[in-house]
Amino acid sequence: MNSLLNKWHNLSIRAKSFFLVGVMLAVMWILVALVLIQFQSFSRKSHVIMNDYSDVTGFLDAYSEENVWLEAYIRPSLDAGEHYRRCINQTDQHLAMLGPQWSSQASQAENALRHAIGNAMETYRTAQARFLTLDKQTPEFIQAYLSLKTQSAYIDGYARELLYTRMAQGSAQYQQAEDANLHSMRIFVLYMFCASLLLFLVLTVFARSILRPLMELSRAAAEIGAGRYDAPPLPVCGQDELGTTAQSFNLMQSQIHTTIQALEHQSEMEKHLRETEQQAAQMQRALQEGRFAQLQSQINPHFLFNTLSTIAALAREEGAPLSEDLILRLSSFFRYSLESDERTVTLGREIQLLRDYMELQETRYAGRIKMEILSPDLSLETCTVPKFILQPLVENAILHGLKQRTQGGHIRVRVRRGRRGGICVTVTDNGCGFDPKHRPRQKEHRSVGLQNIAERMELSGGRLDVFSIPGLGTTARITVKEHTA
Repeated sequence: MNSLLNKWHNLSIRAKSFFLVGVMLAVMWILVALVLIQFQSFSRKSHVIMNDYSDVTGFLDAYSEENVWLEAYIRPSLDAGEHYRRCINQTDQHLAMLGPQWSSQASQAENALRHAIGNAMETYRTAQARFLTLDKQTPEFIQAYLSLKTQSAYIDGYARELLYTRMAQGSAQYQQAEDANLHSMRIFVLYMFCASLLLFLVLTVFARSILRPLMELSRAAAEIGAGRYDAPPLPVCGQDELGTTAQSFNLMQSQIHTTIQALEHQSEMEKHLRETEQQAAQMQRALQEGRFAQLQSQINPHFLFNTLSTIAALAREEGAPLSEDLILRLSSFFRYSLESDERTVTLGREIQLLRDYMELQETRYAGRIKMEILSPDLSLETCTVPKFILQPLVENAILHGLKQRTQGGHIRVRVRRGRRGGICVTVTDNGCGFDPKHRPRQKEHRSVGLQNIAERMELSGGRLDVFSIPGLGTTARITVKEHTA
């Protein structure tokens, strides 16, 4: 034993470190391997369960969408044939993934249901192909439609029964995986206990062989750090790496004071730099707020002149009702635009402002431009959005896309919930459009520019995207997070 201790003490720190680190790495990698094996086993079983469940739910979703477009296809006023056929192709793709999978892992009931769905879909597709060739005005069309609905109900029932069977079997498989995982955890805990004992022994040897001399060196450095530069030199014991370090430490003692002064000067410079960056950030925020406050009071003078001229002409030619309505809408527009105590408003207020603006512009252009707002989900109108983001987009569409059209101009504003959450508002016109690679510069007028809207949307966590095709039109899409007022 004494011979082994002497050999250990005579080893270099490099050799001691390699040996101790090697022991700890071996323990750690064995631990990681056990965890990865357990995780991979559990993940593989879970992946199989979720894939089966996803196949069934994917078929149900696709088949439900196909039935929705079947209802749209039978309406004489809608031309939904192309979309209905696209849904049929999507359903067939999911049906191919759902197809009968005879294996030992699937139950007999599940295999039977998959086979029943496949046979029923073959019969349904045959009747559906004949249905698509019939004229919508004939009695045979209605009879074929009712027959399809009856078959669809059976297929939907089979699919839902398969889903419940798959969920029940998946739950049982998941419970088996949990039981296996619990058994592995017990083995893992036993290994952790043994590994902890081994690591404790390794750390004890490391502390006595390396850390203790280093702590003495650290205490001497602490005295110098406290300003006691006249402290006695560090005793040098041995000729190993720690002994050489102690000698170098004594030689550097006289230079520490100069080094500390240099570090303090560098720290002051970094502090000053951080304060300068914070001030620059505050100035940037103040600039953005100032731009927004200034834009709130900006109204296009050409728009005011032309609108008031239109109202005056109508007042002379007519009696009062239309003129009164236009004046009320214009006053509402003024009041909304000049308010300065709010930076966010409800989407409903933005839409109401847009309706007033559209009414004024439709009267001004006298049938040359038609506008419409589609907002089927009224619950979205209670959500808060940055102020003054919709009207500038419509104004931009009129000035740069539709102003030169003598007739047939159309602007559509659509409000809907985004696919990934939030609110999506699109403003589409059938104007002249432009090449996105060569976006035209805005004319010098006092309306809110697209760049400003994009900056305000970015500050609020949203975004503005513009798509355009020369000769066909332009679409501006605003995406904003959903915040209820």
